[in-house]
Amino acid sequence: MAAYVTLEEANTYFASRLHAEAWTSATDTDKQKALDMATRAIDRTPVKGVKTSYDQTNQFPRYPDMEVPQAVKDACCEEALAILERGNSQRRRLQQEGVQSLSVGGLSETYVAGARGRGLISEEARELLRPWLLGAVTIT
Repeated sequence: MAAYVTLEEANTYFASRLHAEAWTSATDTDKQKALDMATRAIDRTPVKGVKTSYDQTNQFPRYPDMEVPQAVKDACCEEALAILERGNSQRRRLQQEGVQSLSVGGLSETYVAGARGRGLISEEARELLRPWLLGAVTIT
C-alpha cells in the first residue's frame, strides 16, 4: 500500500499551513509513518462508490475519477499531522479500550457513547472527505 501523498507533496502542503510544528519537527521516518497510518485510517473509513480499478490497493481513486482527488491528498496530510500531534494520547487509548468516563481528583471526563477512539482523528480530514463518506449528505 502506498500513501496517498509522497513525503515531498506533504512537505509542500505543510510549507503553507499554520500550526504544523508537529510535522516540521518530526523526522522524515516519522513523517512517512504518519502518512502511511493516515492512508490506512482513510482506507478503513466507509466510503461511497467503487474503486476505479478492481486491483487497486487503496480505496481511492473512486470511479469515475482516474486520479486521487486533491481533497483526499489534503485529508491524508491533515490526518498525518493529527497522528503526530495526538495519535497516541492517553484519552485516545482509553476510548479504544471502551472507557466511557474517567475521574481524577476533582476532574472528570465523560466520552460520547460510541466514541471508541477509532476512525479519523482529524476533523479537518473528515470534512475534506465528506463528499465520499458513506452516510454523509451534501447540502448545496
